[in-house]
Amino acid sequence: MKKKITIFGSTGSIGESTLDIVKNHPDKYEIVGLSADKNYKKLLEQVRIFNPKIVSLNNKESFKKFKELNDNKNLKVTNGTDCYEEILDFNTDLVMAAITGSAGLLPVVFALEKGLSVALANKESLVCSGSLITSMAKLNNAKILPVDSEHNAIYQVLDSRNKSKISRLILTASGGPFLNTKLSELKDIKPEQAIKHPNWSMGKKISIDSATMMNKGLELIEAFFLFNIPENQIDVVIHPESIIHSCVEYMDGSMLSQMGQPDMRTPISYTLAYPERIPTNVEKLDLCKIQKLTFFKPDLNKYPCLELAYCSLKLKKSAPTILNAANEVAVQAFLDEKIKFLSIPKVVEKTLNKSSISNINSIKDVIEIDKESRNVTEDLINQGLY
Repeated sequence: MKKKITIFGSTGSIGESTLDIVKNHPDKYEIVGLSADKNYKKLLEQVRIFNPKIVSLNNKESFKKFKELNDNKNLKVTNGTDCYEEILDFNTDLVMAAITGSAGLLPVVFALEKGLSVALANKESLVCSGSLITSMAKLNNAKILPVDSEHNAIYQVLDSRNKSKISRLILTASGGPFLNTKLSELKDIKPEQAIKHPNWSMGKKISIDSATMMNKGLELIEAFFLFNIPENQIDVVIHPESIIHSCVEYMDGSMLSQMGQPDMRTPISYTLAYPERIPTNVEKLDLCKIQKLTFFKPDLNKYPCLELAYCSLKLKKSAPTILNAANEVAVQAFLDEKIKFLSIPKVVEKTLNKSSISNINSIKDVIEIDKESRNVTEDLINQGLY
């Protein structure tokens, strides 16, 4: 039988890569539901190709335009975040959670509550909600399959039978577009420069996070909750070639890694086919052509966002939630040219300092803390207090 797939965030880069794999394996997969924010034109194209049963558009204007242009009379078209549960009422085997940022939290929560397996491309849901999400998955016997290339790599080589024998998890990072740029030269960086990632094809927000290395900081926190490994046993290493996607080091000195081209279709295909594997159109790795791989420690003076993530993880409680909310607001402000590139970590740090760190006992707590933190960050930016 075909595996039934629902994609939250189908018009983004992860969503499109997922559909590319599905398109090449029509005998294995069937698209049940798709959701998008406002790109109704791309969603229309996807509907015509994959014929889902239900779609959702978050933006009201895009929802209206989609309904006007849609000619599939059997398609159910919904609007807003309230429809996430409704989408999952349709028979689904796997949910691809690919909505960027904390906005992607609720689809993950609803899917896990229904006991559905989740291919998690939305790291922020784990960053914000921590053990709430992993406990929810365990309670409902639902699998969380990490899509981020780093966590997917660890998932592939981590031997759960010998988990107590792990000495380190090593997350690799490309260093982003400014790896070889001096700190003094970053003060006048423009958004169009920061979104040009040297290896990966990603959306604007995650590209900025890669440039500041906040993306790796969020992945550090995600790894802690996903694999239940102490934070002092998780390291970050700069690896400009993006060929080794992460490593697991064991106490006997063995280090296992997953290698491959920097193409998200590889980890996505792994989550879709799990526990099997399927062929993809990804270019095969030629080690002789690569010849050498390089690694070095990140400079925390140049990448203060990474240090902020380490500090937030040590504090735990609501600190990672505040960190993520402040970063999302700061990145958008930079994209809107309201603040400078180097102001992003300053705004985030100021928000953390102005916020009280509290316990998180429910998803409602997460949503409230996220909202409060955003308000603090926006006030700081509007008043220039950073």
